[in-house]
Amino acid sequence: MNNERVFSKYDSERILNLFENYKVHDESEKKPLEILKQQILKSKHVDAKKIKEDIVTINSRIVLRNIGTGLSEEYHLVFPDDSDLKNRKLSVFSSIGCQILGNKVGTVIKENSDKEKYYIIEDIIYKPEVPGDFQH
Repeated sequence: MNNERVFSKYDSERILNLFENYKVHDESEKKPLEILKQQILKSKHVDAKKIKEDIVTINSRIVLRNIGTGLSEEYHLVFPDDSDLKNRKLSVFSSIGCQILGNKVGTVIKENSDKEKYYIIEDIIYKPEVPGDFQH
């Protein structure tokens, strides 16, 4: 869980801008958000078109597998305003979203500090940078 994360320059800039005005909705968000912010500030930033295919970026569609149950589900990693769990749109500022961004396929993440629920990033189904959908 303590591997080096890689962020696209574009994702880093947009997320750091969001931090300036984001209001924490739940105390459980504080620690993961602070960790994400520190990771972005200290990590390697890569041009979006050069980021490796196995690194999760904003707007990626990924498969998370619950290690305990073996159940795999597809999620779309989105900005907080686009979050909609009913439609499996996971906010990058959620406790899991904070851990997914910038990590690669095969990374194990823990749901939050209160639960013993672990997930593995099993696959990236879609990533805007790969097919050339990326625009800024």
